[in-house]
Parts: sequence; structure tokens; C-alpha cells
Amino acid sequence: MQLTAGQRAELRQAHTALHWPLREEGPEIRIVAVAEDVVARVVSHPAWAHPLLNGHRTVLGFTIELQMIAAAAHDLLRLRANTPPAPDNGTGSLARARAEWERRQVVAAKAEAGLIDRVAALRAYEDALTPIATTLHNLRSISEMATGGADVDRLYAGIVGAEYAVEQTSALRNGVDDIRAALEAQVAYLDSLIGPHRNA
Repeated sequence: MQLTAGQRAELRQAHTALHWPLREEGPEIRIVAVAEDVVARVVSHPAWAHPLLNGHRTVLGFTIELQMIAAAAHDLLRLRANTPPAPDNGTGSLARARAEWERRQVVAAKAEAGLIDRVAALRAYEDALTPIATTLHNLRSISEMATGGADVDRLYAGIVGAEYAVEQTSALRNGVDDIRAALEAQVAYLDSLIGPHRNA
């Protein structure tokens, strides 16, 4: 199942509504870009459309997941943008400001690590789809071979029947020579009977 046009529009709208800065680079924007790439690959993966993954498609709502990642990345970006440089350690009156600055750094680092883990989980899910695609391919091949087994058996029976028919025809062919010889003998015998009557 790929993202529909409506879902893509919804994502673009949610993404642009976050008022990203004009700069194109930065870890937050890169994390969102990587998440979008991973989701695009997952929804176009051959295994993703299989009925066995119906429940996964319900749980992994990629539109909402990407919105959540984008919103968390945007919050992280705003926190970093709104955090001024660290205050100097000169006076004791700045101890609280310094502690708040450090708290913001810890929270930003943990938030970024959480975002990376979230995208890494999507990437691990994508990796797990590849062996499923291989297994589905094998399953399809085996199923087709299993359902086509009757055709093979029928052909094999035909081969055995053909071999029997060849043997039977060959045996009858030898019998034809015997019949011909018998007929020729009858012709010769009858011919021998006709000769004396002609003279009489």
C-alpha cells in the first residue's frame, strides 16, 4: 500500500505548517528527510502489500508517524534555536541560568537520540521486509508447483502410456509380418489349386 495523494498532501501540509527555517541543513531536517525516505521505500516494498501485513499497516500509520517525527524534530529545532549561548560562570547569580542551559542541552540530546531511534526502528522494519519478500516469492513458486502437480502427473501418465503404446505397436508391427507371410502362403496355396483346373 503506497501513500495516497490525499495522504501526501496531508503530510506536506503538516510539514509546512511547522514553519521550518529557511536553512536546508541541520540534524532535525535530515532526520525528517531520512524518515520520509524510509517510509517511501517501505510502502513501495513488494512485501508491504501482502494480506499477512494488514495488521502492520493498521498499526504503522505512516502518515501519522511522519507527522509525529516532523513535529518532534521541529520542537527540537525550536528548542535549539531559542537557547542562547551558555552564560559565563562568573557570578553565582547565573547558576540557575547555567543549570537551565545545561538542562536544555541534555533534553535536546535525548530528544535527538529518541528521534534517531524512532527512524532506526522504521529502517529495521524495512530491512525485515526483504526476507519476507523472498519467502513470499518462494511460497508463490511452491504453491504454483503444488497446484500444477496434477498436470505433471497427467503428463507423466501420458509418457508411461506412450511407452506402452510404442511397445504394443512394435509388437503388432512384428505380428503384421507374420500375418503377411500367412496371407502370402494362402495366396500361394490357392494359386497352386487353381493351376490343375486350368489344364483340365
